[in-house]
Amino acid sequence: MEFNTVTLALFLAGGLRLCVPVLLAALGETVSERAGVFTIGLEGLMLFGASASALGLALTGSPVLALGAGMLGGLLAALMLALGTVLARANQIVMGIGFNLFAIGATSLIRQLWLSGAPAAGSMRSVSMLKLPGLSDLPVVGRALFSQSPVFYLAVVIAIALWCLLRFTRAGLLLRAVGENALAADAAGHSVLRIRFSATLFTGLMAGLGGAYLCIVASGGTFVDNMTAGRGYLAIAITIFARWMPLRVLIVAIVLGLLEALQFQGQYLGVDIAPSLLMAMPFVVALIAWIMMGKAGAAPGDLGRPFLRNSGR
Repeated sequence: MEFNTVTLALFLAGGLRLCVPVLLAALGETVSERAGVFTIGLEGLMLFGASASALGLALTGSPVLALGAGMLGGLLAALMLALGTVLARANQIVMGIGFNLFAIGATSLIRQLWLSGAPAAGSMRSVSMLKLPGLSDLPVVGRALFSQSPVFYLAVVIAIALWCLLRFTRAGLLLRAVGENALAADAAGHSVLRIRFSATLFTGLMAGLGGAYLCIVASGGTFVDNMTAGRGYLAIAITIFARWMPLRVLIVAIVLGLLEALQFQGQYLGVDIAPSLLMAMPFVVALIAWIMMGKAGAAPGDLGRPFLRNSGR
């Protein structure tokens, strides 16, 4: 296949589609980490969202309701995680890793009990393609940017909204204050536990939607064991690499999506790199992000630290 504008458009469109699950999860992680909660269990939240969406699709036959079921699954899973890390003040890293292992087993059991005989899925066009009138007819960018899933456009809107919230609103200021210095925020009369609990639930909603997108849109409604395949950890790395800024998260997620798309279409673009090496590139970025986190002053001041003062909040 000779390189041309159609090939370029397909590559760009594929990269944008591939970035959506990690973008949504990373936006949720940005909120919880800004509040001081290191949600290592993001991988498990995505898995619960994916399995809940597959179950919702099997019960209702509606891909839209299935996405809603995925968000609900992520929310309920985040509720369990928040009870342990925020209220019970468990070690966030240890509990997050344990939660991910639990999610792999629990979602596999859900598949065996309720999804093994699920009927074939119908049309997914309502959630997989939305052509913006006029814009979708533009050369290259029309097919790449303006013929995407509605969930992609929603993710972009959420990224912009979170940037505005964190930068310009009192709620965003409180969220950042709790993450930077929880004791000072508590002394000022703000409920640290309530803010952190709410931030973790929001992370569950976003991770659940990301997992639902992966199952319903990217995989045609089919759930397989451990289908997130490390995307939750990658989303955490994106959050760190982007310095906890939503618009940077959007940009980094798109870049990693394009890197992933090179695995499938790189040969048509003249990229002479082994697909196995391209497959490892996003995780190389993840390693760089973890190293960057070690720099003094890079992360929110109280990130990963439980709020231990017995203030009744």
